[in-house]
Amino acid sequence: MATIRKVVVTGGSGRVGTYVLRELMAQFDVTNADLVAGRVDTRYVQADVMNLDSLRQAFKGADAVVHLAAIDFDWKAAPEKYIDVNVRGTWHVLQAAAETGVSKVVLCSSISACGLSEMRPDWRPQSLQVDERHECRPVQAYSVSKLVMEQMGLSFVHGSNMDVICLRPLAVVMPESFAEYVKFVEAPDRNWLFYYVTAADVARGFRAALEVEGLRYGTFFLSADDTSRPEPTLEWYRSRFGELPELNNPRVFKQQPRASIFSSAKARDLLGWTPTSDYLELRKTWL
Repeated sequence: MATIRKVVVTGGSGRVGTYVLRELMAQFDVTNADLVAGRVDTRYVQADVMNLDSLRQAFKGADAVVHLAAIDFDWKAAPEKYIDVNVRGTWHVLQAAAETGVSKVVLCSSISACGLSEMRPDWRPQSLQVDERHECRPVQAYSVSKLVMEQMGLSFVHGSNMDVICLRPLAVVMPESFAEYVKFVEAPDRNWLFYYVTAADVARGFRAALEVEGLRYGTFFLSADDTSRPEPTLEWYRSRFGELPELNNPRVFKQQPRASIFSSAKARDLLGWTPTSDYLELRKTWL
């Protein structure tokens, strides 16, 4: 595979996109393709994922595309809007990339692809830690859109010479919105799995996905190693949800009692990515 030099980032003007652009600029020739210019001082081209021709223009001469542009779950959009923009927009990105000779696309999927973020009583972790082999069973439109985009990415791997890597960040935290996250997770009787990852670590994950060679396709959770609870993970899980599911590797929770519900071992092994955060330290320094 040719060395990647020129990278186009769709949605680089967004919250996470800002971190990704800054991380990639040190290594690559980066262009931000978005509806509006962002805060990062890099090359900008106006593009809309719902406009295929604008993407064809934006991707000319690019070696790789990082696709971040989407309607986020936090926007509380209508179900059909998630499907229209996130699914059709991703197809447009993949199609335009293949047509213009892009060699690699890195898609921003989500933890939501597996459906566990929906916190449905009928769909809980089937084993701990949850990794990429875990069954995906989403029902909400946003979650379904993320799973569909992963499958579309695989279809382009099968049908072209383009490599596609799908990253599944968990709840992304950053200093400017951390107080809001803490308020959410510390609400009394919160029914959740208390996962997170920092925006800076997510950005490094996208860089790692661009740099890795010889990997045609893959899906990867990007998770912090710990949870956003102070007590041991298996204790709060049992108190909230009852019986524990099967433990894939009990040693993980012995070595790190506050270990995340989600494993990033695959990203560690294949991408060389390692999270750097400690939630209890973040809480001290960011609040």
